Amino acid sequence: MIKHKTSTGAIGEMYLLTEHEANTERLSRTLRLNASADGKSVIMIELDERKAGLQREYRIEITTGELIALIRAHGAELPGENPVGPIHAGRADQICPA
Repeated sequence: MIKHKTSTGAIGEMYLLTEHEANTERLSRTLRLNASADGKSVIMIELDERKAGLQREYRIEITTGELIALIRAHGAELPGENPVGPIHAGRADQICPA
């Protein structure tokens, strides 16, 4: 019998950038990655409120496969061995609960 792996896709969110105004500590800009509802893509969302009275929201979507290929093509591999033990072989939400 052949066992099949279950792929869940992208889950959760990650903040990449937060900016606060120096004098008021008001949050003026955020940049985050959110998984789509179906897990097939990742959406980069930027909220920009740096200009008084003006709020802009930018949304850019990329498939998880495209994001993985982009990171592999442009990222730098970390030195040393990266062993994959049993704890790292499970689903992402089991390893790092949201």
